[in-house]
Amino acid sequence: MIVDDNAAVRSALGAYMSRVAGWTTIIVAENGAHALELVADRCPDAIVLDNFMPVRTGIDVLPDLRRACPQARIVMHTTDDSAELRDQASARGADAVVHKGRPLDELALLLDAA
Repeated sequence: MIVDDNAAVRSALGAYMSRVAGWTTIIVAENGAHALELVADRCPDAIVLDNFMPVRTGIDVLPDLRRACPQARIVMHTTDDSAELRDQASARGADAVVHKGRPLDELALLLDAA
């Protein structure tokens, strides 16, 4: 699952993950609330979660996603690279945090590191 309010980011990540990382089914959501609606039907194996989104931010929805999908690998993919966000994300259930400026190969490795 890719959760990001930016359609271009969702599209680019989806294309990369299916072409390079070998994901077979990609679910996309434009915000945290939408992601929760979608995981009610099916929990993905991995979730790429932006932080700065309208309706519900990534850090806000993270504990709910973790409860709904305890086995999913959740990686926050955000422009905030602060230690404070990393600590919050870890405490709320993220497996890792990666800055949006990093290569997508790094994101894929973090998602596969289950």
